[in-house]
Amino acid sequence: MFKKLRKFIERHDTITIFSHVYPDGDAIGSIIGLRELIKTSYKHKKVFGLGTNVQPFVSLFGALDVVSDEVIKDSGAIIVDVANGARVEDQRYKLAKASFKLDHHIFAEKFTDEELVLTTRIATAEIIGEFMMKERLRTNTLGATALALGIITDSGRFKYDLTSGNTFKVMARLTNIGADLKMINEALSKRSVEGFKKQGHFLSNYELYENVIYIVIPNDKLKELGILPSEGTDYVNIYSNLDDYPLWATFLIEEDGRVFVELRSKIYNVQKVATLFGGGGHLKASGCRLENKAQIADVLTALTKAEELKDEV
Repeated sequence: MFKKLRKFIERHDTITIFSHVYPDGDAIGSIIGLRELIKTSYKHKKVFGLGTNVQPFVSLFGALDVVSDEVIKDSGAIIVDVANGARVEDQRYKLAKASFKLDHHIFAEKFTDEELVLTTRIATAEIIGEFMMKERLRTNTLGATALALGIITDSGRFKYDLTSGNTFKVMARLTNIGADLKMINEALSKRSVEGFKKQGHFLSNYELYENVIYIVIPNDKLKELGILPSEGTDYVNIYSNLDDYPLWATFLIEEDGRVFVELRSKIYNVQKVATLFGGGGHLKASGCRLENKAQIADVLTALTKAEELKDEV
């Protein structure tokens, strides 16, 4: 299963690693985790992890790499945790000599030369950890901590359905290598007064539509609160434990009028809704972007067709 990934790595003296726009814990964890795995296992290779530096990940791992177009042109590009090409943050991956997608999302499109997609894994970081174990490769404590972060965040701290025995097997290996779980949990748990204010807005300004609880936040309010449109993913699960509302969503309006949408459910397949509006993701955790706020009503209507969204997986 992992042989083609290993062969891809071994074919290229320089490897560049990319992930998606608005990187989350699995994106950053997979970038750094794979970078450190390759650097540790193949001392002669040049490996670069590219992307935006966001907190709290910069504080944990330091800044990501910056490289020229020439470096990318001479590299093999590995794109992690991305289902479709338009969502790759740094589109320069197209300059690379060859490309490989490593992902755990439901298949959206083929946009690389080669790919390995395992939709039964909770995180791309889990796939990388499993790759390390099966192929008897090595990493360092930084790489182990980064992969652990990816697994912890994408599993909702081991709460979500795809968390499995394999997940814990990989986590055990990463812990034995020296993954700093205390540091990860402290970083993820820290809250500021400003953070409480942001949470308070989500808790005080929700709306209800049949079996959906949701919030729409205009761009001027986002600016006032200091929330980026992409941060809906950080707040959407505030609504996750209400018995009468099995579907929940955030609609954060960007400066250009487009709407950044996060969709969640414990029992329904919201990925089907996301794909209707050009998005995607996981069965019960997906997202999309709308062209304007008038489409919010269409998303809510689609979400309420609960019986058609029943998850039979």
